[in-house]
Amino acid sequence: MVLDELSKSLKTGFVDKELISEKLYQPTLLVNKKNPPRKVLSTILEELKYCDEFFISVAFVTTSGVATLINTLKELEEKGVKGKVIVSQYLNFTQPEALRKLLKFPNIELRIATNVNSHSKGYLFRKSEYHNIIIGSSNLTASALATNKEWNLKVSALHSSDIVDKITKEFDTDFQNGTAVTESFICAYEDIYNSSFGIQNKQ
Repeated sequence: MVLDELSKSLKTGFVDKELISEKLYQPTLLVNKKNPPRKVLSTILEELKYCDEFFISVAFVTTSGVATLINTLKELEEKGVKGKVIVSQYLNFTQPEALRKLLKFPNIELRIATNVNSHSKGYLFRKSEYHNIIIGSSNLTASALATNKEWNLKVSALHSSDIVDKITKEFDTDFQNGTAVTESFICAYEDIYNSSFGIQNKQ
């Protein structure tokens, strides 16, 4: 059933827009707009709520970005839905407090890329029969998910597909090469972050 609907939707998205198919599986451009109101965040939240597992790889994460997801992340914790998140130390833009907030969730494995200038922005959601994939320009910040001019493409693919295989392998490699985020790591990174942005250390 899913295979038939997915095949039809891919034809609509990539062959002929006039072909009628299930919108749920159609490739979709995700952007932030005021009129009509649209937010990348809305899709991210929807995907999180109904996934069996999630994987996020972004260059930057801020406290404002985590705040937009916090209630949904709490729901996932209560349901026992697990996730893996890898962020980057690139330009020291990722905020230490954002890492602390994510670290509080026992169902989330959190790592950070410290040795490469990682600039990826991808969100992967595993469901019972297929994956939904969002790849584009949105980091895990409130502005990127709700107001900035961003382009992100969402596609659906079966677990056995080549694209899911390639993305999951790429994610796994980056995740394995990342540094596990702990409170001690955050404390050390916080000094680097504060120095980079001219923030006085708290006495």
